[in-house]
Amino acid sequence: MNPKVNAKQLHIFQEVIRSGSISKAARRLGLTQPAVSTAIANLESDMGFMLFRRNHYGTEMTAEAKSFSEGVERALKALNNLEELASDLKHGRTGKLQIGCMPGMATLAPAMVATFMGHNPGVKLSLQTFPSGKVEEWVAGGHFDLGIVEKPQAKNELEIWPYRFRMLCALPAGSPLADRREITIDDLEGLPLITLGDGHQSTMQLRSLAHRHNLALNVVAETQLFPSAMGLVDAGVGYTLIDPITAMEYGKRHDCSVVLRPFAPQVEFEVAIILPRFHLTSRLCQRFHVALKAEFDAMAARFASAGQYAVRG
Repeated sequence: MNPKVNAKQLHIFQEVIRSGSISKAARRLGLTQPAVSTAIANLESDMGFMLFRRNHYGTEMTAEAKSFSEGVERALKALNNLEELASDLKHGRTGKLQIGCMPGMATLAPAMVATFMGHNPGVKLSLQTFPSGKVEEWVAGGHFDLGIVEKPQAKNELEIWPYRFRMLCALPAGSPLADRREITIDDLEGLPLITLGDGHQSTMQLRSLAHRHNLALNVVAETQLFPSAMGLVDAGVGYTLIDPITAMEYGKRHDCSVVLRPFAPQVEFEVAIILPRFHLTSRLCQRFHVALKAEFDAMAARFASAGQYAVRG
């Protein structure tokens, strides 16, 4: 296409074809008739051939104009699609999200993401589950747009939005402690416990409490994930401290017989939404971050209003 040709000329050309005359096209476009005539004359000059002839019945297309019109239709359609794409990108309605998620949130994150995708059907997604340390590393390096991690370390490479949830005590069915309104660290002395390993934040807090209260913990099983710990409690293996997110998801199961009670002194489970500090984030990612944060805020509010879940941000 001649570089002098612009979209406005092409729109005018197509309207003259639809209208059948320059005067009708001018009225539909809200332009003067001389302005439309000038635009057509300039287009003919740029193309190097005649587009319209005047006759007794109005304006007649030349054979060249008929062929040219087909190409103009395709070009204007492509331009319109490009404008729509630019608008969607500008407003964060399309593109691809690369999200890293810790295993403990692997059951909840898809539902949160699905809600966002349902309102933005042009969005494509890569949701990958890795240990929190790997997610932090990949977010900081720009390989993930956003991450959901467990208790991130303060890093200059990350923007961090933390959430702290009070953990609950999960009791097997038939436990003599089930009639208690609250379970304390003293109640757990000698009972079979399930923990998430010595390096996990909940286990370290629990051991610290036991040390301060001069209690010995009877750990009979260790696992890497809260859902696995919850399953062991449900199977009658022992007791565990559980985060309210896993408790909420596991509690939806009809076959779950686990009893949940608040635990004292307070043990907190911290998660965070993270973004890279030194890598540009797309408008789509920024928009998703706002939506995800709103989901976390709403979840925190539900836990707080439930009474047995104490939450502070």
